[in-house]
Amino acid sequence: MLGNTIQWRKEFGIDALVDEDLGDDLEKVVFMHGYDREGHPVCYNVFGEFQNKELYQKTFLDEEKRTKFLRWRVQFLERSIRKLDFRPGGICTIFQVNDLKNSPGPAKKELRIATKQALQLLQDNYPEFVAKQVFINAPWWHLALYTMINPFVTQRTKSKFVFARPGKSAETLFKYISPEHVPIQYGGLSVDYCDCNPEFTIADPVADVTLKPEQNKLWKLSFMRSAPLCGSSE
Repeated sequence: MLGNTIQWRKEFGIDALVDEDLGDDLEKVVFMHGYDREGHPVCYNVFGEFQNKELYQKTFLDEEKRTKFLRWRVQFLERSIRKLDFRPGGICTIFQVNDLKNSPGPAKKELRIATKQALQLLQDNYPEFVAKQVFINAPWWHLALYTMINPFVTQRTKSKFVFARPGKSAETLFKYISPEHVPIQYGGLSVDYCDCNPEFTIADPVADVTLKPEQNKLWKLSFMRSAPLCGSSE
C-alpha cells in the first residue's frame, strides 16, 4: 500500500498540486475554522451549499469537472495536513463537522459518483486523520442509513461518530468546541469572517453572565449598540 501511495502521489503531482490555483468556488463548502477543546483544528463540510444549482453543475456536471473537484479535495487535505504537528504529543488529527442541512442526499447521481471516488482515493492513500466526526442537522434518512450500516462499522470508528438532529446542533458542538470557536451560523460567537466586527476574533474569551429579568432588556440594548453581530436580528 505504501509503494502504491508513493507512486500515486508522483502520478497525481501532489507537490505541485499544493500550490495550484483551483479557484475559490468551494470555500463555503469545505473550510477550516477554529479549534476544538483539545486543540484539534476544525474542518466544516457544508453539503447544503450544493443545493445551489449553478455551483452543483459547475462542480459535478461532467467527468472533467468531477476530476477538478477531486483534485481540489486532495489539495485541501494536503494543505490541512501541513498545518498539523506530528511531533510526540502534537496535534496530528482533525475534528470534522459535517453539516447535513439541505444536503442533496444520495439521489444526486453526480454527487454520489464524486463522493465515492473521493472516499476511495482517500482510503487508499491516506492514514486516519479524523479525531471526531460530528454530523449536525442530520435528517431522518441519514440516521436510517447509518442504522443500516452500523453493524458493519468497527467499534473504533463508531467511537468517533456523533449525530445531532437540527434542534440539537449547537448544543452538541459546544460539548466539543467552545462557543468562541464556533461560527455564528452554527450558534457560536466566532465572527472571523465578519467585516462588521473584524477586531473580535477566536482569541477573545467568552464569559457567561446571568441576568435578572429586569436587567435583560437594558443589557440587550447596550450590547446591540456596542458589538452587533453579523446577521443577528437581536
